Amino acid sequence: MYSHYSTYFTQLLNHDSALREGWNFDNSIFPTTTVNFGPNAVCFDHLDYANAAAGWCAITSTGDYNPTRGGHLILFDIGMMIQFPPGSTILIPSSVMRHGNTPIQPGETRAGITQYAAGGLFRWVDNGFMKAECTSDAVKARMAAEAPERFINLLSLFSTLDSLVADRKATFKL
Repeated sequence: MYSHYSTYFTQLLNHDSALREGWNFDNSIFPTTTVNFGPNAVCFDHLDYANAAAGWCAITSTGDYNPTRGGHLILFDIGMMIQFPPGSTILIPSSVMRHGNTPIQPGETRAGITQYAAGGLFRWVDNGFMKAECTSDAVKARMAAEAPERFINLLSLFSTLDSLVADRKATFKL
């Protein structure tokens, strides 16, 4: 997945270098960051529809709260509730996995930082750096022809437990 992001965003920045000025962080693969300054950041059951469907969203929790009593991350689709202490980061496919978090206790504080990539950035590159409705008939035909395989190709970007070490070595040339 990292290589996929890197390939697309290199193309995007090569096409329009002015985008670099508004880019997230130089050492992050994610082009976008959102900060919820709290002081009591709670997100209810939701999906991040605009995020890349085949992509990670990095969620970091900060603040001063007791993680055994609140601030748990809930992954509704798989029925999990995870203790999520301040300073923790998790990667989830936030556009396709419903998620939220539990309230914290009175007098505690919680903020959140998310890093992600909008699906529209990938489509922009795929469409030759233009909106889909502005593309040529040839590009529209190519995108339509690729649609049946797109799901499988995008799903294959996610590492499995068996491939994680090899994927990391290949991506970072270790």
